[in-house]
Amino acid sequence: MDGREKPKYVVRTTRGLDEVRSTCGFRKSIFTEDDGAGFSVSLLRISDSKKHYHRATWETYYVLEGEGELELDGETVPLAQGTAVLIRPGVRHTARGNVIALIMGAPPFRTDDMFFD
Repeated sequence: MDGREKPKYVVRTTRGLDEVRSTCGFRKSIFTEDDGAGFSVSLLRISDSKKHYHRATWETYYVLEGEGELELDGETVPLAQGTAVLIRPGVRHTARGNVIALIMGAPPFRTDDMFFD
């Protein structure tokens, strides 16, 4: 490749990825906008989540392990292993509990698309 071409595929493991503090907890970014896809994928360990919303990004939370809850525009949704929740842009949300989730965002998650009341 000459530096301008994107690879045909990308393979990553969460081992070795930096875990960084985010609005909802501790995040390992698996795929980001930099990969050129129309979505992002992160592994999230929920901790001290702050209520926020996105104007453009749709988010899907898929619970890999643990139990907790999502608050979505004031309504509470229980979370347990195997639960998937689709959150539309504009929905104020926060999470509580001992949960590890896969978070998929489309378009890809960007910090400038995160808003707080």
